[in-house]
Amino acid sequence: MTRPVRISTTDRFNPMIVLTDLVDGAKRVHLWLAFASDEIQNRYRRSKLGLAWIVLSYLIFVATISIFFGTFSDLDHNRFTIYVAINFAIFTFLLGNITDGCAVFRVARTWISSVPLPHSTHIYKSIARSLFVFTINMIVAMTIFFLYGYKLELVAWEAIPAFLLLLVDAVFVQMILGYITARFRDIEHLIQSITRILFFTTPVLWVRDEHVSRGMRSTVSELNPMTHALEIFSAPILGRHADPHSWMFILYMSVALFVIALVVGGYSHRRLPYWL
Repeated sequence: MTRPVRISTTDRFNPMIVLTDLVDGAKRVHLWLAFASDEIQNRYRRSKLGLAWIVLSYLIFVATISIFFGTFSDLDHNRFTIYVAINFAIFTFLLGNITDGCAVFRVARTWISSVPLPHSTHIYKSIARSLFVFTINMIVAMTIFFLYGYKLELVAWEAIPAFLLLLVDAVFVQMILGYITARFRDIEHLIQSITRILFFTTPVLWVRDEHVSRGMRSTVSELNPMTHALEIFSAPILGRHADPHSWMFILYMSVALFVIALVVGGYSHRRLPYWL
């Protein structure tokens, strides 16, 4: 008498596997830090200036924007330079996590196919690499800040929870984009087109408070999540409380990203190796 064959249909959609994956990946700190360190060293290994290129490229951009766009702002030259320096540092961090998220699993194809590591390991590695560059840029930005004679106010402490929230959001963003672009490669090209638009619609080259009149530009800017992300982080450093509307926007967005990550990850986690 033959036994009936039972086919398990569980785990077709399991959102809890996302939380397990995130926790398991976070426990392997030494692993994804080693991966991130190795990638950074490989990127600048044959360069004579090495990591100094991070500082140099950042300073060139800030100086160029300050010279050519400073006259269009009501802020004085020093204040506008500081504004650009701080906002560009956090903008490049956020933008980098969006573009890296599209390729986070694709570039780790070999590891995912051959080694049973949590998928979040590759996400944490990517964010750690971006965080390293951001830290260097912020050190330069704050050096400019103090050299121009400015001092941090007590309100500057608000930038810490703001950045931690953006850091958590970066994990969800990379997870969502990583899974979706692994399945649909055209999404990566779409995101690249969108990121070019974000550079102009986000208040880095221009000051948000100087363009409050209602119109197409103001509407697009207010619908841009990057606008509110920069606001909650840079405003406290520049000496004022962030716009409460921006905080609410980012908090609602964080909840939405969490839910979307659970849904996308719960569906895609076990299918990822086949898509790659």
